[in-house]
Amino acid sequence: MKILVILLSVSVTLASAACRTTEFPCDKNRCLPLNWMCDGDPDCTDSTDEQPENCNKTLVRVCRSTEFKCGNGNCIPSTWKCDGQDDCRDNSDEASQECNTCFVGEFQCLSNKQCITGSWKCNGQEDCADGSDERNCTSGQTTTLPAHMFKCDSGINIPSRWVCDGEEDCLDGSDEKACINRTTAARDKTTPRPTCRDYEFQCGAYCILNTQVCDGSEDCPNGEDEVQSVCPQCRSSDFTCENKQCVLGVLRCNGRIDCRDGSDEIDCQPPSPAPESTNITCNLTTHFLCTKNKCIPRESLCNHRNDCGDWQDESEAVCGPKECERNNGGCTQLCVDTKEGYYCQCRKGYRLVGKYTCEDIDECLEIPGICSQQCINTIGGYHCSCLPGYERDPGNYTRCKASSGEPYLLFSHRYDIRSLRLRDSDMTSVVREARGATALDYLYISNQIIWSDNKENKIIRTNMTNPEVREVLVDGEKVSADGLAVDWIHNHIYYTDTTNFRIQMISWDAKWSKAIVKEELGQPRAIVVSPLDGYIFWTDWGSAPKVERARLDGGDRTAIVTAPHVYWPNGITIDHSNKCLYWCDGKLNTISKSNLDGSQIEVILFSPKVLRLPYSITVFEDRLYWTDWSKLALYSANKFTGEDIQNVSAGHLLESPKVVHVYHEYRQPIGDNVCSSHKCSHLCVRSPQGEPLCVCPDGMILSTGNFITCIYDEADINIASAITSSVSGSSKYVVPPKTDEDPIQSTQVGLILGVTFGSTVVLALAAALFVGWWKVRRGVIRHTRFPNPVYRKTTDEEMDGGGYILGQDDLLNPRDYHYTEGPEVPITDDDDVPLAPKK
Repeated sequence: MKILVILLSVSVTLASAACRTTEFPCDKNRCLPLNWMCDGDPDCTDSTDEQPENCNKTLVRVCRSTEFKCGNGNCIPSTWKCDGQDDCRDNSDEASQECNTCFVGEFQCLSNKQCITGSWKCNGQEDCADGSDERNCTSGQTTTLPAHMFKCDSGINIPSRWVCDGEEDCLDGSDEKACINRTTAARDKTTPRPTCRDYEFQCGAYCILNTQVCDGSEDCPNGEDEVQSVCPQCRSSDFTCENKQCVLGVLRCNGRIDCRDGSDEIDCQPPSPAPESTNITCNLTTHFLCTKNKCIPRESLCNHRNDCGDWQDESEAVCGPKECERNNGGCTQLCVDTKEGYYCQCRKGYRLVGKYTCEDIDECLEIPGICSQQCINTIGGYHCSCLPGYERDPGNYTRCKASSGEPYLLFSHRYDIRSLRLRDSDMTSVVREARGATALDYLYISNQIIWSDNKENKIIRTNMTNPEVREVLVDGEKVSADGLAVDWIHNHIYYTDTTNFRIQMISWDAKWSKAIVKEELGQPRAIVVSPLDGYIFWTDWGSAPKVERARLDGGDRTAIVTAPHVYWPNGITIDHSNKCLYWCDGKLNTISKSNLDGSQIEVILFSPKVLRLPYSITVFEDRLYWTDWSKLALYSANKFTGEDIQNVSAGHLLESPKVVHVYHEYRQPIGDNVCSSHKCSHLCVRSPQGEPLCVCPDGMILSTGNFITCIYDEADINIASAITSSVSGSSKYVVPPKTDEDPIQSTQVGLILGVTFGSTVVLALAAALFVGWWKVRRGVIRHTRFPNPVYRKTTDEEMDGGGYILGQDDLLNPRDYHYTEGPEVPITDDDDVPLAPKK
């Protein structure tokens, strides 16, 4: 007997000794990291790692200045307070006395306690969802419309300078009515509309594919692609609504309104009521019917619990002989007796393999989103952890939340750009008096915002601390940017030029520009950049819809998602924490995701109701946020499951929001700028392999001599080729690198270039003089012409303004010359002045 006790003692000691000093024993045969103990997240199946006797609760933590102290003594980041989630686990962070307050200068709406800018109170426009900001407004309280503003008939205020300018800025066009003193030109001027191609249909300011017209689904914001004048007769498989709209026949009487007038749900037979019965019918395959008219799952039979209420489920008539009492029935974990015999079961975290054996489930691989960010599989369980800058939510330790910073939604709203604080829906205008704000992005580190105004055909930048001071980066009648993205590491701006069907990259100072993608583009829409991975991604909803990927310089272009996964792809975003793409499709009414290479495509959400015409999408923490150009709302849903759909805008929006971004420092992760130590003369980007790549603006190429300097090819600098052809056959003009180099070195380089160029000119002129002298002496010709395309194609003396002609006197006394095409290359006797490109 003593020997047996000793052996048992030794075995227990050995089992405990199996864990290292940095681990603790769990579930008798598991070892878990010591820092998982007493972290509020039970990792052992019996929760022994979180039991009070194993955790020292005598230590009282002092909350930092950036934290909120919960009623139970816990500390959470202050930004988690009043975000609608019980992070304290006692709801003290969501108490009304803590949350139902607004900052000084703000107005609190009555119904939902939303905070709005105080200047919106009594301004004649309902900004609260319940309109409480426009109630009880006395004559003294009502804001007088400033002289420089004009009120549209719809209630929207616009600058007076937009009135009677030939373009409708009010939604109802009231700013262009009764314009008596307008000039004829202004009167005839209309709002520019896109030029749709042969295979497209124009609806308002948009173009859709002809295949989307009269297909029973409204693809235009106002449904003009399905009206009777366009679709006079519905197909036999469709249902004709009373307003002549066509919808799919299968949508008739489906319990949901699909016709705009609701006629598809009129005269429908009501569903037959279920017959009344006192007897409950069970699915005997999965359930057991108790004598007390109660259904219980078959898993509850013979589990030594009174589930039926009269122990019927544990009787010998049900369970039969007790096979499990002998050697546990051969089961490795649980054994369940039944009347017919017995079967084996597994504990949570395991699955049955064969008849008797249980194996561990890898929840991290098999259950998407079981952890917000990082997941470690354990035997019989899993453990969640967070990336730097995030903390596990005490209310749910599988979720990660940003430990610092206040997340906002930044979205374009046509007349302005607004921000919405996510924790309390506080809404304010960041940029006012925008005429047609569409695409936008920002640079968090400098507090700058960049947006496209497609009404004025400009790309504009401003600092959000002083939004009245604005800088125009791109300006042109034919520029229309529906998508825009900022490379926050290398300071470049990318945009989709939907008018010229190309993707453009510009330097941060807008000095250099390059069309990085311009071939085989249909309708490029949204664009997103991942500078740490070295890629850009964009959606194209042309005749061959797709999601494409390319390097930051436009190389290695690949279509990573194609039909049938996309039909009308619009918004696109990157989840940097999980390295995946999300995009929304206006025809499929879906939000989908994939890896950054387009693999593992998964539909997250399908909803014709909240995804009727989705336009833009962004992501933060565990939530997706998107806009829909047919809705006056901003929506949100769980990024893993598509569940928990919410309208986060709360307030009354005057226009459907367009592009949306989450404004937070973690949306632009810090990384190494590989270009900071690389002396590219013009543009520099990161390759997917992490190497710097020099990029040249349009009209220039990279020198094969050093691969860092941009030069003009002889096709662009034909004047140099013409002069020196008799000596060297070709000539290239080097454009200097940026002026951050050493001035002495710059002077030396200029000297070398000057001497080289001067010598070349002297040799060329000497050769020309010799040839000219020889031919004049022989009487062969009287003139010498340079047939250079830079001078166009004049060949006769009598033709004015064409090719440059040198006579005999010109050969002896060459004159200065000027040209208009191609870059201007000044010729000077000062060899210390480096050559410069044409400004």
